[in-house]
Amino acid sequence: MARLPRLATVIALLGAMVALSSPALAEQSPAPGSTPSGQSAQIAPAQAVGGDQLALTGKQVNLGPGATPLPDIWASSWVLADATTGDILASKGAHKLRAPASTLKTLTALTLLPRLPLDGTYVGRQSDVVPGTAMAGVKPGVTYTNEQLFYGMMLPSGNDAARALAHSNGGIKGTVAQMNEVAASIGALDTFAKTPNGLDKKGQRSSAFDLALIATHGLRLPEFATIVRTEKAPFPSEGGGTHPIYTNNHLLLGGYKGCIGVKTGFTSKAGRTFIGAATRKGRTLVVALMGIKSGSAQAAAAALTWGFKNYGKVTPVGTLNVAGSAVTPEVTPRESTSEAAVIVPSGPPATAAIAVPDVARTSWPPVVWYTLMALVVAAVLLWAWLRRKSRKSPYSVI
Repeated sequence: MARLPRLATVIALLGAMVALSSPALAEQSPAPGSTPSGQSAQIAPAQAVGGDQLALTGKQVNLGPGATPLPDIWASSWVLADATTGDILASKGAHKLRAPASTLKTLTALTLLPRLPLDGTYVGRQSDVVPGTAMAGVKPGVTYTNEQLFYGMMLPSGNDAARALAHSNGGIKGTVAQMNEVAASIGALDTFAKTPNGLDKKGQRSSAFDLALIATHGLRLPEFATIVRTEKAPFPSEGGGTHPIYTNNHLLLGGYKGCIGVKTGFTSKAGRTFIGAATRKGRTLVVALMGIKSGSAQAAAAALTWGFKNYGKVTPVGTLNVAGSAVTPEVTPRESTSEAAVIVPSGPPATAAIAVPDVARTSWPPVVWYTLMALVVAAVLLWAWLRRKSRKSPYSVI
């Protein structure tokens, strides 16, 4: 029994080693340069889309005279670009492959907006409903316009609305195939969709480069730009009425100067993902972030603010290859009078129909359970040893 303290320590260490090697942990936080299971290898530097510097995993920025250093942007990978010229001002792991979560809905919108008439109608089905995830409130038997479904997909990130749009387009399988065709046609070669809503599915992937590219193309569609910068919209309810749906984009809700929204995302595998854009003095910047370790709006605001202040003082690290078209001239972005840090509101009014965050409900990951189990076993063995020792000693052990 004298060996029990050592044994408890060994067990705890073994538990921690097992936890750290857990596949679940590897999926949630891929090592730099690694690729998730079932996904293609990272693009080699000589083949990197948009420029060789974008193949590098660390922070990439070419500071010129008068430029300020990059702020702390707590994300696994990100890209900050000029949405008009395509110039990438700075990046980190631009082509790193990760699960996109609901930011993939930007590709769904880019694919379906040109295909579906906004005034076309669709009758909800039970197969649209995705229990336990963010939903707009699509109900079987209720009639919706495609336009209402686009708002339902992009504002509260309704997974049910995304499926309904795919069904309205002829089916999920065909829609996903079209999404992949669109991604390939615009040069988003890191992206492979398997769902129309971005919920985790093995093999589904994208990159910060691709999300910025997809969003930039989306913002050139007036309907897309109008939808993603909307804070509140009516959505049909059972019985012929409507209920309000709200955006969950806190960069937009927080009044960031010139914000034109775009898309949030979160799943247990992807972590936080986010695409944000803003226009100031006729210049539109877009930022795409994946694996965010802080508040999404704060990370996006830090990148965008740095970009506006240092525009013209840095040499681009690469390009989205999208130069030639103006970005959303029809949309006048909302201006605020402050450039202070984004204030995250407490949430939509109590009457909002959406209370579930944009993620399927999950429990603790295996890494936590392995570690707790190891610690419990070690504590029990240590307690047993101390108790036995106290019985042999004239002194009490406290």
